[in-house]
Amino acid sequence: MVEPGGIEGAGAKRGWLRRHIPTRETIDSYRLLRPFAKQLSQPNLWHLNHRSVPRGVALGLGVGVIIPFMHVVLAALLAIPVRANVALAAAFTLVVNPLTIPPMYIAAYHIGRWELHHDALVDPAAAEQASSELGRFLFWIHHASGPIALGILTISASAALIGYVVSAIGWRLWIRSRWRARRQRKKLTQI
Repeated sequence: MVEPGGIEGAGAKRGWLRRHIPTRETIDSYRLLRPFAKQLSQPNLWHLNHRSVPRGVALGLGVGVIIPFMHVVLAALLAIPVRANVALAAAFTLVVNPLTIPPMYIAAYHIGRWELHHDALVDPAAAEQASSELGRFLFWIHHASGPIALGILTISASAALIGYVVSAIGWRLWIRSRWRARRQRKKLTQI
């Protein structure tokens, strides 16, 4: 008996994705994609290779961190001029989601504060001068916006760089292991 999320479930998911995601050949049938058909027909945008995979991963991570909404669409559009894999660029933006946004912004604030050499937190006495809770919140946002913005840019650039390097090394290791397996099969068939 096969589990619901087992092999048959994975095959059904792949089948659903293949039916609903446009391919290089079916782009002309989508009215909204027709203006981009020439650009979207580039092989690097759809195939996994040593150039398009790291570019897609880096683009997805970079865009996903900087822009917390509509990042999937933006990453897919930016993948065209960068010649990154569209699917990977869109998929890696999903690292940023409602569960990861709060810790990411807290980390961005601390990173930005450290980069700007802000040793002191928001002055509580100055915040108390604000007349209401909304006033205190806006005061804090005003003083925290610079560190958060700089921290987000730092996290985005770091994530994109690390993603590019790790995926490029991972791709090479995966290809190397496939070549070794192929050589071993060839040796076994020759004997």
